[in-house]
Amino acid sequence: MRLEWHEDVKDFDVLQTEWNVLLQRSATDTLFLTWEWQRAWWEAFRAGKRLRLITMRDDGGLLNAIVPLFVQDTVLDPGALLPGINVENPLVVVNGGSKRTAHLVGGSEVSDYLDIIAPAELNHQACGAFLDFLATREDWQILDLRSLPSASPTVSTVTELARAHGWDVQQVKEDVCPILELPGTWEEYLATKLNKKQRHELRRKMRKAERETNVHWYWADAPHDISSRRGRGQAHSLEEGLEIFFELHRASHPDKDAFMDAQMEDFFRAVTQAACNKGWLRLSVLRFDGQAVASYLCFDYGGDRLVYNSGFDLSTYGYLSPGIVLLGHLISDAIERGCHRFDFLQGDERYKYDLGATDTEVLRLFIRR
Repeated sequence: MRLEWHEDVKDFDVLQTEWNVLLQRSATDTLFLTWEWQRAWWEAFRAGKRLRLITMRDDGGLLNAIVPLFVQDTVLDPGALLPGINVENPLVVVNGGSKRTAHLVGGSEVSDYLDIIAPAELNHQACGAFLDFLATREDWQILDLRSLPSASPTVSTVTELARAHGWDVQQVKEDVCPILELPGTWEEYLATKLNKKQRHELRRKMRKAERETNVHWYWADAPHDISSRRGRGQAHSLEEGLEIFFELHRASHPDKDAFMDAQMEDFFRAVTQAACNKGWLRLSVLRFDGQAVASYLCFDYGGDRLVYNSGFDLSTYGYLSPGIVLLGHLISDAIERGCHRFDFLQGDERYKYDLGATDTEVLRLFIRR
């Protein structure tokens, strides 16, 4: 394989036509590794970071692997066995020491799955070439690979090869991503994915909302190829839909209000616009008696519905569980549209399991040179 090292943001754009073609052949094909997501993330969070895109091509010039890295100076707690690192919102560390850390583009807070982009059959070769190349470089001390799906061959391959270089490797479970495997019909979902109590609770909440309010949910600025009888007569521009989402998101909890600062809002606007252009965006709004009470920012990618973020106004209708009501409709809609899985992404919140999801894991490799 011929390896190339790219440090200019313009190299993102040079790779645009090849990037997603390779991704569709890769062991981990996920929204968060698309050119659109990676480019938007870099544009939003590039300050203080040095781009290190590694590409690998065969003798005929075919792109066979991308390792989208960046390097930054990170202050780490010298006493921590596994230091906490927040790429998007750096942690304040008292008496810490600065280390040059290499990370995958996509960071630590907003991308639920990350990986090396390479076909499974080329993963070992790509990881070997990547790590051999890093061994010749002096501009990094820590390699911190986050949000690696546990099923990815990268986990075992990088662990093995990094240790062969004499580097210290810590492999830990970073989080869980509960996933609901979708059956063919709503009734089959209720009968096979939920136990008696769960089934009763979901039905009870959805029926109670219908009984006590006028329930209306719709896609905010749905792509043209997405039609919904629920959404007719309720079209919004993407900007209007996002404003509803941001308002509900910030109202949900003080932590969410703090999370959605100006930089993060710019990132959300960029990725939703890119996803809308590609037909991946699914931004939903639920209204009770005309009042917006819940919104879920989802994406449909690769046959899965990804439940990325949410917002709720519980001040008036909290007793009607608007979040669960909207999720029930979104699961039903995903089944109707033939989605294979309903992916709740990172986090072990109780409601995900009450709706029938089971855990998958994402791992972290923390490598000290």
